[in-house]
Order: sequence, then structure tokens, then C-alpha cells
Amino acid sequence: MKVQTNINELAIISHRKAPVCQHSQSGTSKWKDLFESMKLGDWILVKDKHTYANIKRAATIHLRGRYRCYLNPESKGTWVFTKYK
Repeated sequence: MKVQTNINELAIISHRKAPVCQHSQSGTSKWKDLFESMKLGDWILVKDKHTYANIKRAATIHLRGRYRCYLNPESKGTWVFTKYK
């Protein structure tokens, strides 16, 4: 079934900003927002192996070597993620 669009029904809106796209392809990322909100020396305690893998992958993209992620010496099965540069 082909749907026809009448071009005369379309309107250009210029008096307000367009809604922000929530997809990561638009340049917005939850991880990027998180990393940018962190100050030097801030750290996150990661308790889940799946989250650990996700945070490492995202940090590789967004922080490019300005982070450390290591096993927590005080609690087995948890990791410490810290921004240091």
C-alpha cells in the first residue's frame, strides 16, 4: 500500500528549537555525559561484570586512556573505575 503525502500539508517550524534526538548517532551518549561530569580523581564502584565490560568499552571511546579500571582490593568481585587525566 502506497501512502501519498501532500506537500502542502507540511509546515516549516522556525520559532522554536527542534526536539533533541535521543539516539547515540546524534552525538549524545549516556556514557559521554557521565564521563564529562566526572572531575579528576572521581571514581565509580562497579559491582557487575557486564557493567564493567560496558564501562571499559565506553571509556576507551570517550576518555582515550585518561582512566584506570582495576579490581577493588577491599572487595572481591568489584572494580574501581577512576578518571585521572
